[in-house]
Amino acid sequence: MADKVKKKPFFTLKRWNSQKQSDYVLGTISPITPSPRGQSQDNTELCRSHNSLATRTMNSVSDSKPRKLSAGGIKELVQCPLCLDVLHNPKMLPCQHTFCMTCLNSYIGDKPIFECPICKTKIQVQGPNFIRDLPSNLYIDSLLNIVGIHNKPQKNPETPPATPTTPGTQSVDLFAVGLRCSNCKSHCDNTNITSCEHCRLKFCGVCWSQHLDDMRTQIGSILKQLDSATNRLNHKIEHFKDRCERITEQINKTAEDKINAIIDSKNNMLIEAVSLQKSGDMSALALKTSLEEAKTVASKAMTVSDGVNIDGEQQVTTFMNLHQNAIQLLTDVIKWDTEGFVFDKENFTLEVDSTTPVDAESEDPVSEGSKHNDPLESEESLVTYYRSRNFIPHYVWRKTSRPSGVGLSPWDSHLYVCGMDSHSVMVVERAQAKIVTRLTCDEMLCPVQIAFMKSQGEIYVTDKWKHCIHVFSKDGLYLRSIGHKGSRVGMFRSPEGIATDNANNLIYVADTGNDRVQIIQPDGKFVDQIGVYNKLKPTGNTTLWETKEVICTELNTPTAVALTADRIIILDSGNRRVKVYNKNDKGKILEFGSTGQRKGQFRQPEVLAVDPMGYILVGDSGNCRVQVFKPTGQLVRVFGGFGTQPGKFGWISGIHVTKHLDIIICDTKNHTVNFL
Repeated sequence: MADKVKKKPFFTLKRWNSQKQSDYVLGTISPITPSPRGQSQDNTELCRSHNSLATRTMNSVSDSKPRKLSAGGIKELVQCPLCLDVLHNPKMLPCQHTFCMTCLNSYIGDKPIFECPICKTKIQVQGPNFIRDLPSNLYIDSLLNIVGIHNKPQKNPETPPATPTTPGTQSVDLFAVGLRCSNCKSHCDNTNITSCEHCRLKFCGVCWSQHLDDMRTQIGSILKQLDSATNRLNHKIEHFKDRCERITEQINKTAEDKINAIIDSKNNMLIEAVSLQKSGDMSALALKTSLEEAKTVASKAMTVSDGVNIDGEQQVTTFMNLHQNAIQLLTDVIKWDTEGFVFDKENFTLEVDSTTPVDAESEDPVSEGSKHNDPLESEESLVTYYRSRNFIPHYVWRKTSRPSGVGLSPWDSHLYVCGMDSHSVMVVERAQAKIVTRLTCDEMLCPVQIAFMKSQGEIYVTDKWKHCIHVFSKDGLYLRSIGHKGSRVGMFRSPEGIATDNANNLIYVADTGNDRVQIIQPDGKFVDQIGVYNKLKPTGNTTLWETKEVICTELNTPTAVALTADRIIILDSGNRRVKVYNKNDKGKILEFGSTGQRKGQFRQPEVLAVDPMGYILVGDSGNCRVQVFKPTGQLVRVFGGFGTQPGKFGWISGIHVTKHLDIIICDTKNHTVNFL
């Protein structure tokens, strides 16, 4: 990193005709207007102008240092997704994702066909120099040049070093006739040089044509990425509409039980639900329209007729605008539908809660007291261990963008991390924290949680947007998928949590969209369900006292499930509770929790895990903390908090406890996997 990052000189010949470059990355200054040509000065005037201009440039650079926010954004843009370092010799794949050329060489190897590490687009290698001939990312190159990070090529040993200039001697290039091309380094007459307002470089006639071809190639990549964003938005719209329909159904059912008392509240909430759906539909429609317009502009820019003289500067302007709009649209698609809302059946209210995390109550470790060699020796020793432990991660893994479910393989102790954005499950070797392989298939859209069946030698991954369970062998081979979208038994709607009963060869799935937990066999055969019951309800004919049987559920968007020897623990996320059932008769044993930020309360909990002695660890995502409870529901310890420093969380999306009480926590907003 230190070798790549060097400060850029304040004044060079390339900037002689262009002085307004300090705020170009932030888009606050219009493109540079070239200075008039044909003007000459004597040596005295030239030196005085040179010194004055250098002074003004240095003052401008010192006064316009990038703010922390802007610097952080630039740093993220110029970071290679593979090595997580500053891009060096950036090469752009046809899907428009950019990586270091060295990283691509290592990643592709001798494969004839490979997949993009980010979007999983399949790309065919064409020729031995395929990676070297890939187009450079002009936008990233411009950022690297402006912030002072140079991707300098290796010096040719056959080229003699430049003669150093002595103080008081002007540079030879300063008085050279014409201007130098930034690509081929040849001197040309001023009229044969064209300045690109996008990358702030000058090109001769031949290099300028090649430069425009590179930009057209990048426009094609932008078009593909916009198509991908459209597909992603369609999946999110489908999930959003399903949730709206489910909420409307819940409102109607609950209102029928209390018609005489709450008819006004029912109508008001229906109006609010319709308003939320209309608001979401309008914002989605506006976003889809913007995506279609951007794709239309990109398609027109890709169409170049033979024999038609096209203005190069107009092409550059189109490319710049399209590139900026595409980045904004992709960000808007990611942020769309971040506001969560659920229907509270007990209080008969519609809760609207944004996913903005808060810093809730937590506890510091207490003095350990008597030392216990084995925390699992007794309940007392385990409580002392949790209360005295300092939950600061000893290692933080940052090689994935949005990690979710996490688990340890029972065969080789490899770590499996679900990547929601990469459409795959990463298999990590724990000792070196190195990605060994990935589990993926063409049907995988949004992997959320993972579980293992040691007796069957199979791996199960829930897919929230595909509404199914993907099954892999322990060797990483894709075997089959279980279920599809629907409300009947054996079908799923946005499943999330999953757990396995190796003794009985059963799979427990938190069917989030259908407000239930389903129990199935490894081949997908339905066995039983939890949280759903039948209820007799009057038909409304008071003279005959007729009743009909309706299906009800006591769960509200359950997101996680875990098992012990005799218990089933379900995280009822919508009701902000943890509910414990008997494994034999499926009867409820106890439940605990409520809505809030105090100890023992939850705000949008998403995940839970159980340690070897049955203690329950709940990932309280909205409060950015983990709460530890006894099997009886008594609170033992609260740790964490909102932040980015070690021991703090942004949004807990996965949790796993090993048999040695090591805790692994995924943080989807801080893009980390924490080992505690």
